[in-house]
Amino acid sequence: MVTFLFIVLVPLLSNSFIDFFWGFGVLTLGILHGANDLEIISKSFKGKSNHLFIKSILIYIAVVLVGVVFFFTLPALALLFFVLFSSYHFGEQHWEDRLTISPFHFFLYILYGAFIFFLMFSLQYEAVVEVIQKISGYSLEYDFFFYSTIIIGLILSVLMVVNKYSRPDFFKEALLLVLLGGIFYVGSLLFAFAFYFVVWHSIPSLLDQLKFLYGEMNFDSFLKYLKSSLIYWMASLVSLFLVYHYIDFEADYFMPLFFSFLAAITFPHTIVIGMMKHKNG
Repeated sequence: MVTFLFIVLVPLLSNSFIDFFWGFGVLTLGILHGANDLEIISKSFKGKSNHLFIKSILIYIAVVLVGVVFFFTLPALALLFFVLFSSYHFGEQHWEDRLTISPFHFFLYILYGAFIFFLMFSLQYEAVVEVIQKISGYSLEYDFFFYSTIIIGLILSVLMVVNKYSRPDFFKEALLLVLLGGIFYVGSLLFAFAFYFVVWHSIPSLLDQLKFLYGEMNFDSFLKYLKSSLIYWMASLVSLFLVYHYIDFEADYFMPLFFSFLAAITFPHTIVIGMMKHKNG
């Protein structure tokens, strides 16, 4: 319902309001949903040795640092890994309540997330190809994104139909993806990504984390979550504020810096959330 509403409203709203919407959404719910990873790690290792907890924290920090270095040294390869990690993470978030843990479903998660990425890439081709060129130095043709979207979509459809767990949701998911395509079409690239990231991913992820950490999803749980994640959330906001004021957005290094920041969040966050869902499963 929210997706359909924004498909109708976005063409009627000013660009400044749309920019405010996606910026506010990412800076609040978007960042907040990944600000409590350390609390999740602590919960996962509750009752176990401090050695395991400390080791997990060190691994988390190491993954953050490796992600940053990766984007500055091998940006094209890092971008590919970023899309793969994000595809799995988005697919897992969307399907994990309905699918069991298995290699087949692991593959379905990646395909689902990849289809969303390539659908957005195809409908926002001009902006996407500019970003990819700045990061990797490669300029990909529209046909690559278009045919990749079709092929991934066909494979995903077949897997959803043959799998007894996903088959009942096939038509509902097809309709949802059509609506999501409408969002990708009517807005800018940043709005398209932010809308999916906040409305389709971050809000459901926050609800899952509340249930994992506090046993229930209510306002009191949200306040506890906000309190425990406040330091990390504020640190992220301060970092973004400094970037906004002191980084040249037109410089060649900006896109690698921006995506290294996203990767630094995405890589370890994907691992932590996967660990949380595996523990629940």
